[in-house]
Amino acid sequence: MTGREAFDTHDEHWSHRAGDRSRKVDDMRPVIARRRSVTCRTLMRLIRASRRSRVLTQLHYDSTAPYAVSVLFNVNTDAPVEWVLGRDLMSAGRHELSGAGDVRVWPSEILDGVVFISLRSGAEMEVLAASARAIDTFVERTHQVVPPGEEEQHLDLDGVVRRLMDEPS
Repeated sequence: MTGREAFDTHDEHWSHRAGDRSRKVDDMRPVIARRRSVTCRTLMRLIRASRRSRVLTQLHYDSTAPYAVSVLFNVNTDAPVEWVLGRDLMSAGRHELSGAGDVRVWPSEILDGVVFISLRSGAEMEVLAASARAIDTFVERTHQVVPPGEEEQHLDLDGVVRRLMDEPS
């Protein structure tokens, strides 16, 4: 696609319970964990029958949501659009048709170095062409942050339950 993708990796320490200095002996939750993220900004091409347009896109991965990849289209515009995809779907789609329903990812059989992403919302469907190299590098960096099979260790289930129950942390 462009060969000029930009990658950032962010690493920070954070507390599960900010301000809580006391800790019960039977409380096995870690007080300090490492939160890491990977961001890639790249151009994708929106494929339409009448024309092809460039779309500035940001791929984002956060270790606190280890199964998901956020894809923000139309970055730096008044109308950005965000989709959340499974990291495993994006990884598998680099090599074969992956996904069912609203999101599908697959490698081009004709164009070397291109991956297609199909997104459906209601009756509308969009297909984007992405750089396979950008997708590969992004997915590889997410695997460095949270190796496949270790996602569960990075989930903050207590935090999710607290938010669902609307309890203060």
